[in-house]
Amino acid sequence: MHVQTHWGRNRVLRNLSLVTALSGGVVGAAAIGGCASAPHTGVRIGDPTLKQFEAGVTTEAWVLAILGKPTSSAVVEGVENTKVLRYALTESKGGLFSLFTGSDGKTTSVVYFIITNGVVTRFWADREIERTTFGKAIEATGGVKPEQ
Repeated sequence: MHVQTHWGRNRVLRNLSLVTALSGGVVGAAAIGGCASAPHTGVRIGDPTLKQFEAGVTTEAWVLAILGKPTSSAVVEGVENTKVLRYALTESKGGLFSLFTGSDGKTTSVVYFIITNGVVTRFWADREIERTTFGKAIEATGGVKPEQ
């Protein structure tokens, strides 16, 4: 009788170990899967692309040919033949760290083009500064193109 109890206890411990190992594998796979790619919506416009545009020279048709349809646009009331094109990007970063912090780490940037009579008159980028786990800024410039 003592042998059966010992055998039964070992069997329970083995099954418990197997369940623990399997659940650890599932959590690990989920963490790796969350880090594999960062889903995003919108258009990513980097500084090298912004440098291709010039206020007073670049046309609206050129902006649309390079960047495609804007995320949104609006006519500026009270300013003749003027509109704003907005290109927004939202990235969601997940992974294991976000499970513990509760943060999804969204980073959003918006690039604005002011178009008057079919020509870009001004443009700039507003970008959220991404930070490391310890709060150090990753992008310090903010991506704003200096006015000329």
